[in-house]
Amino acid sequence: MWGSILALLGVFIPYLGSVLALVGFILVLVALHGIGKAVGDDRPFKNYLYALIAGIAVLVVFIFAVFAMLTSSTMMEVQIHEEFPGQDMISPGEHTTITRDYSGGLSVLSILGVFLLFVLIAIVNAYFEMRAWDAMYEITGTKEFEDAANWFRWGAITAIVLVGLLLIFIAKIFVILGFSNMPEELEEKRPAEALADSPIV
Repeated sequence: MWGSILALLGVFIPYLGSVLALVGFILVLVALHGIGKAVGDDRPFKNYLYALIAGIAVLVVFIFAVFAMLTSSTMMEVQIHEEFPGQDMISPGEHTTITRDYSGGLSVLSILGVFLLFVLIAIVNAYFEMRAWDAMYEITGTKEFEDAANWFRWGAITAIVLVGLLLIFIAKIFVILGFSNMPEELEEKRPAEALADSPIV
């Protein structure tokens, strides 16, 4: 539960928030690995691992976007200088320089591209988290995990219009509730093949 809380709080803490969220992701991953070993079902662990990889990709894209915006004034500025001989009020032999700045168009395209990439990775992250918590609901029977999976599902669908990011935030709250309400002891799930071959008494 504490891992999911750290992952959620990391959103609101500047500078160190990303590191805090990453630590929270790892703690949740360790918890899911332990649960998977206890019940013989590694679906929550595997899907959450994929979500963690996507989350790291989101962090990398965010850092790249910040770095690009900070350096755009010096690294992305395109100037064209046109020199022409002076006329009228300009004395013979003098010249003037016209500077045209095209950095604005490039910056808009760059920001749009980074935004679309950010949304795409966020959708991938939400998809695998949805699968992880769906599996946790099947294992534990905890209703909050099912609710979290549904919120992640709708968050992934509507992420392109930014509303999905709010829905994903709500989903993470249900994850915390799920961990706090899940049963203390879990029974190992029997494989479907074993159930099919078991004798009828």
